[in-house]
Amino acid sequence: MSQEEPHLENEPLFLAAVDLVHRTGARTFSIRYSDDNLPIVWMAVAEYEENRWDAGAGTNPTRAVMRLLDQLIDGGTCKHCNRPAGVTEEWIGGMPLAEAICWYRFDPETKKFRRGCE
Repeated sequence: MSQEEPHLENEPLFLAAVDLVHRTGARTFSIRYSDDNLPIVWMAVAEYEENRWDAGAGTNPTRAVMRLLDQLIDGGTCKHCNRPAGVTEEWIGGMPLAEAICWYRFDPETKKFRRGCE
């Protein structure tokens, strides 16, 4: 079984995802891994006030951060437009229920996640 190559830390999607974790109010963020067994598992961990933690895991650092963002943003409420929020790395094409959900989408031009209501 071959191990998937981890994405580099300077990958635009990874950096934008880490920035978005901080925009959710995270006080600290860390990326960790476990290589005790194959496949190697990467974990993205965010700490919030009052010792509240959340984490996401994946087979590379970017996937781990995106899964953390799924937990932090999907099903939440956009603070700007008060619609339910979702997150995706997709930029091209329309998002389902775009009028009802404020999608945070990765913009490859600005290398940031942008709100649907922006």
